[in-house]
Amino acid sequence: MPPTPPTPPTSSTSSTDEEIRAQGLLVVEQFQACAAAPDDMEAVRAVEEGLARLDALLREGAAAS
Repeated sequence: MPPTPPTPPTSSTSSTDEEIRAQGLLVVEQFQACAAAPDDMEAVRAVEEGLARLDALLREGAAAS
């Protein structure tokens, strides 16, 4: 099983461009891990969680604008 990339820290403040960028890069890494081991359900779960977090950050950023 490939190692799971570290999760970026979360904060209670509104998202920043840097936080969105970091989460986007994490999602790319998670997709790569999933592509390398498509039957690894833990990798699939990590992608789903990463995408959900990225979606939330993007929505927070749009709402703050």
